[in-house]
Amino acid sequence: MKQAVHFGAGNIGRGFIAPTLQANSFNVTFVDVNENLIDQVNEKNQYKISSLDINGTREEHIQNVRAVSLNDKKKLKEILLNADLISTSVGPKFVESIFQEVALLDHEKEQVFIAFENMYRASSSTSKKFKSLNPNLNIIDAVVDKIVPPQPMRSLDVIVETYGSIILDDSTLLRPLESSEIVSYKDYENEFYKKLWLLNGLHLQLAYFGLSNENLYIHEVIASTKGKEFAEKAVKNLSEAYSIFSKTDEVLDEFCRTIINRFALPDINDEVVRIARNPEIKFAKNERFEYPLRLLISNSSEIDTFRTVFDIIINEDFQQVDGFTSFKRAVLTKGKTYIYNEFWEIQNNSNNYIERLGS
Repeated sequence: MKQAVHFGAGNIGRGFIAPTLQANSFNVTFVDVNENLIDQVNEKNQYKISSLDINGTREEHIQNVRAVSLNDKKKLKEILLNADLISTSVGPKFVESIFQEVALLDHEKEQVFIAFENMYRASSSTSKKFKSLNPNLNIIDAVVDKIVPPQPMRSLDVIVETYGSIILDDSTLLRPLESSEIVSYKDYENEFYKKLWLLNGLHLQLAYFGLSNENLYIHEVIASTKGKEFAEKAVKNLSEAYSIFSKTDEVLDEFCRTIINRFALPDINDEVVRIARNPEIKFAKNERFEYPLRLLISNSSEIDTFRTVFDIIINEDFQQVDGFTSFKRAVLTKGKTYIYNEFWEIQNNSNNYIERLGS
């Protein structure tokens, strides 16, 4: 049987990546730094996944998994040398050190490396920084979409949403996973921005709309009439931006309805303060708010929800949101014109922004 080594035994690793790898006939070994978690995996060798959607809950039992400590270099080297597929879900800032571990293996086994991270081309951008000793180490980029709510670490069992998607870059000849309801091979650039804008971008807008309306959770925003209307208008605007970017006539109606239904799940308990955190990154140039907004303004398209959210962050204060106070002080208090010209670097189009968003 094929061997997969997955760095990260957390909720995404256990709740999404491991069952997907097992469905593709891989034996799965987790690598993690949490010694208690490693001991639990090796002692029980199984756990339960509860998947939630609007139709209820479905349970799945994962068996025959094991785990190795990142600090056990001898055992780690042994399982990496034997692996057919090596993957991660540890967070973007740790991918580089993990790939270095893999790249320094001096052998010639055919292997595939996939970083299942919420980061642009996490696999290939990281691999370019290191010369691999294995000429047969193959790299493929992935766009991963799965909501896993924060949950207490009381057991190995995981609660996730039912929906899940792994899109692998179709520009390579690699096909490490079989196409299925979850796995597909498509244009990476389009799929990355579709997810970043329509999922993460909508999430961000809903979070700040919710904060302004004193909602605690994303599902509470959508449960209200004005929140549902805002969500539908926002995802429509974001869809148009994506169509301008991708230059395709892809019909996104069902995709958009699915996103709103996912966010409407009360059992996910998606806190608006969590989604709103790190605003200086999320509102930055080329990110999930500025980039689609730029395309819509240049195309003279509707930007109602962008304007609403922009006014919210300019005029209101959310000290409970991680990073908002420093963002307010460093950027927002300097005014809209500063944001256009300096923070977003829009160059010669500021009059258009002033007309559409104010000064």
